[in-house]
Amino acid sequence: MAQPIELGEAEVSQPAKVPILPVRIAKVFTSPTDLFDSLRERPVWIAALLVLIGLGLAQQLLIPEEIRRMIIEQTMERFIPAGTDPAAVEAQIEAAVNPPPIQTVLASLFVTPIVLLIISGLLLLAFNVVMGGEGTFKQLFSASVHAFYVYTLGGIVVLGLMFLGSAQMVLSPGVFLPDSADGFFANFLNGINVFSVWTCVTLGIAVSRIYPERSVAAGTGYLLTLYLLSIAGLAGFAGLIG
Repeated sequence: MAQPIELGEAEVSQPAKVPILPVRIAKVFTSPTDLFDSLRERPVWIAALLVLIGLGLAQQLLIPEEIRRMIIEQTMERFIPAGTDPAAVEAQIEAAVNPPPIQTVLASLFVTPIVLLIISGLLLLAFNVVMGGEGTFKQLFSASVHAFYVYTLGGIVVLGLMFLGSAQMVLSPGVFLPDSADGFFANFLNGINVFSVWTCVTLGIAVSRIYPERSVAAGTGYLLTLYLLSIAGLAGFAGLIG
């Protein structure tokens, strides 16, 4: 009688188990190490990206006109050169407050994926090309998509606070500055989004799981450096033209 053939572990390829999307989103905040371990083995991203885009579009559509105007006015007053014709400024504000619906939809469809592609490319450049790692672009993109839920939560929190009467566009260290504070340092602190910093830390954890030889601090430090340099650049630019 023929004996059953026993297959060893090396002969059986078990597909990696990845949690369903709601569980993955929860793990971004509660257990990112476990999440990125599973995404390293099976880097899924399509459903997570579609939900991110949907959340971004919903935020844009739910913002009342008066809050949208306040956000745009606060942003534009930092970057419009002194002496600009007030009528021209008002026309720009009106166009930004009431954009064509198709423009809002297209922005939601393309801006988030483009940002995530750039972040993933910068990580690949640093940890593969420069440091000789073996992560894949798909692994990094999957990690970036899921980590971006932290940033999205920040947008939801700020929107909720605005409904309650807050004038803060982002939750930043600048909230501790006096109202009269101005100049580069004030612009720099006001530009730092604590949820963006949290996103960098989350992606730092992802880097440490995709590249076992790299620490959380390596990924976090690299992304934070790029982020803070961009904030410093915007703060300097605002000071030059203000």
